[in-house]
Order: sequence, then structure tokens, then C-alpha cells
Amino acid sequence: MVTMIPRAVPTVAVCWDVDGTLLLGGPIGTEVLGEAFTQVTGHPPRFEAISMGGHTDWLIGEALRDALDAEAAAEIAARGDAFGHAMIAAVSAEWRRRAGDLHAVARTLPGVRETVAALAAEPGVVQTLTTGNVRVGAHAKLTAVGLADGPIDLGLGGYGEGPGARVRVVEQARDALSAHFGAAPPLVVVGDTPRDVEAAHRAGAVAVGVATGRCGVGELRDAGAEHVFDDLADPGRLVAVVRSTGEDRHAAEAGR
Repeated sequence: MVTMIPRAVPTVAVCWDVDGTLLLGGPIGTEVLGEAFTQVTGHPPRFEAISMGGHTDWLIGEALRDALDAEAAAEIAARGDAFGHAMIAAVSAEWRRRAGDLHAVARTLPGVRETVAALAAEPGVVQTLTTGNVRVGAHAKLTAVGLADGPIDLGLGGYGEGPGARVRVVEQARDALSAHFGAAPPLVVVGDTPRDVEAAHRAGAVAVGVATGRCGVGELRDAGAEHVFDDLADPGRLVAVVRSTGEDRHAAEAGR
């Protein structure tokens, strides 16, 4: 008989957003979404008419659909979720085709490598993704900057491949962590938009806002993030948040 050794539940899971938080990928992501939308609908996208920051790829597809003239939008909306699934498949296929283009333009943001490494050295901390990207796109972006094979476990992440609000990607990551370890640890969600903050709170996670995307420190504070940094140049700030979250968990368990 084989005895299964249970995995220790991590103290904290740090859940990273990708674009504007870990890295910048240049215009390729928008080009991928635009090409996929045109393939699926036969219409060119109107990116100027929508806000993409913090949305999932699924929701961006719906927003681009709704930005068309009323007749075209209604025709596509009549497909229901079949449109969304077709968009995700087209976006994923386009990322497979364009992934190599990222190497020339993608770059990590200040302090990201050092912060990821510092968290990896913390006992009981696991790192994964909670991103609006499709899985293939997230992997392509992290591969381009050399983060795909490091401490960030992409297999335990949440991705923007299904319907619903962004909270779904945080819930997906929590479910993956629970399935892998037998229980989910407290989550610290790190992102650069108010939608990241909202998703974290709706999932019961701690929200850390980083003003390295299009939103400033004030906007992230107004969204209710428990912690807001201008960037990740000082890894110790996020490490301190993660340690505090772990200590809060231990204190709660001791008080039961």
C-alpha cells in the first residue's frame, strides 16, 4: 500500500496580476485581442470606446462587442456564451502564434524580480497568478521575461477565460490551491487597478495596490486597497504585508 503524504498548507498565497504589476508587454496584447475579435465577429474592434484595465479577456470581448453598432452587437450577443468561448479560443490561438514577438518588447517592472525572489525565500509562502489574461497569454508573457519557470506556480492560478466578474479569477486560484493542498491559505492579491482590489475583497483576500500601471496611488487607495505602493522597488514592503497576513492567520487559529 502506498501511503500518501499530505502537502502542508501554505501560510499565505501571493496572487499576482500580470500586466502593469509584474510586467509591461507593449502593444502585442491589444493586437492579439483585436485580431481575435475580428476573426470571431468579422468587425474591427473599437478599443477607444472601452476601458480594458483590470478586465478579463472574456469581459474585454464582451465590451468590444457592445461597442459595435446596435444591430451588430445584438446579433453577436444572441450567440450567448458561444461568442465568449470562441473569443477565448481565438485569443489563445493568436497568443500561440505571437508569443515569440514578446521577447523584443516585454520587460519586468521595477523590483519585481527581487520581490518574487524575496517571497520565495519566505517559509510557507506560495506564489501564483490571478490575471485577466488567458492561460496561454499569461504563460507567454512570463516566459518572455524569464518568470515562467521560477517561484510563481502558474498551475495554481486563476485566468480570464470564463464569464463573470473578475472575482472569478481569484476564486479559481483559491479553488486550485485548496485542491492542491487540501485547504486554501489566506490570499494576498497584488494588482494595479481598482478592479484587482474589488476582486480581492469580494473573494475575502487582502488587496495590495501597486501604482505601476495606469492608476495612481490615490485611485488605488480610494478603491480600498489595504496596502498601496508606488512600485515594488523595495521588496521588504510586500514581504512585511505577507508576514503580517500569515501572523493574522496563526492568531486566528490559536483563538479558536
